[in-house]
Amino acid sequence: MNELKQVTGFEAGLSGDDQIRVALQRMIERGGEAQMPDIYEAVETRIRPKGFTLSRQGRASLRFFVNRVAVQASYVYPHDKENPGWRITPEGREFAGSPIATEEVAVNVDTGAEVRLLPNSAQGAAFERWVLILLRAAYPYYAWYDQGRHKATERGLDFVGTRLGDANDEARSIGVQVKLHQPNNAPTKEEWLKFLAGCFARRVESAMFVTTGRLTGAQRREAQEAKVIVLEGAAEISRLASLHNVEPFELSERGTDDESG
Repeated sequence: MNELKQVTGFEAGLSGDDQIRVALQRMIERGGEAQMPDIYEAVETRIRPKGFTLSRQGRASLRFFVNRVAVQASYVYPHDKENPGWRITPEGREFAGSPIATEEVAVNVDTGAEVRLLPNSAQGAAFERWVLILLRAAYPYYAWYDQGRHKATERGLDFVGTRLGDANDEARSIGVQVKLHQPNNAPTKEEWLKFLAGCFARRVESAMFVTTGRLTGAQRREAQEAKVIVLEGAAEISRLASLHNVEPFELSERGTDDESG
């Protein structure tokens, strides 16, 4: 019998989304809750036929996807010391049963060429949840509707905020689109126009585009002309979060171990 090669989930061909789906499916099989050893075993079952087993780093990465990404995306309830184990949320059940996302397309600002990206739905959802926390801190008098949870009907906007009470000089409604992109990536022309059209269709008084990446020169010019508020780049977003006493968005595998690991 050949010895199994120790690898990470990525090295075995499983994306972060794939590993989270496997973990969520195991929770469903266990009645909605699974221990971390159960989740290790579920992933091992997927990769063992390929001659692989999870390395120490592979297990650490898997814990990261469960206890950080899936929790921040609201797919898994936060760890409870009084009730060890990971419990799936209704949103997690929906994600586990949803069609696997196709690759995303963005524009590399340096080259102007379109680039195809691996699906990153879970981390994108986690970032959207964090941005919602920031929006609530920055606009405390607004009620926020999270339509980004329903991707099939979002029509270019993830959040719509409505001002309660006297608006004074503030807009009565704000439409927001959020993108978790690499530093040199910008939305495609189609995505950008979808965002602008979504703002127009909903008659929002103010529009906001939040991206950890960048905009193209043409998109930035259009944003200025249309008075779109742009939060561009991770550093600027983090600076604004600090001003509103919001913990920074951190999806790094450093320090992901916890009592449940």
